[in-house]
Amino acid sequence: MVLLASHDEDGAFGWVINGRPMMTVRELLTRADITAPGIEVPRHILGEVRVGGPVSQEQVWLVYPSHEQVDGVDGQFEVAPGVMATASRTFLEKLAEGYSVPSLLAIAGYAGWGPGQLEGEIQAGGWLPGPSLAELIFDTPREDAWQKAYASLGTTPIAFTTRTIGSA
Repeated sequence: MVLLASHDEDGAFGWVINGRPMMTVRELLTRADITAPGIEVPRHILGEVRVGGPVSQEQVWLVYPSHEQVDGVDGQFEVAPGVMATASRTFLEKLAEGYSVPSLLAIAGYAGWGPGQLEGEIQAGGWLPGPSLAELIFDTPREDAWQKAYASLGTTPIAFTTRTIGSA
């Protein structure tokens, strides 16, 4: 399931929000030299960093509800109603200093499409566009996200499979 962050005549980019976990946010803070190894990371920092796509997996994006926006951090932008994002190191530093963002989703890498590419993939049936729902992004367990995304459109994955028995 992909959350589109940008889609215009120049192309599109977004993040796989139900990607596999690759490390914890606490590990990220240590690997990014924001907290030193052996230093106690604040207990409120929970969560995992998920694979967000095949492009630039060394870059981490932080996605969170609008009401959890962090003061004093440049580069925060609204992705969809109720959904904010940033790639700001300052955001991570504020987490290490004790700022609490309970619904934080950390994503390494992104998915990208060139001009017209995503439209062609949608037309070919490769993607089923739907609304960017904050509750689907932040309140749904990763393993249930795909099913709930279909349900938000009033359908199920089985509706897109053939029941015709063919011959090979």
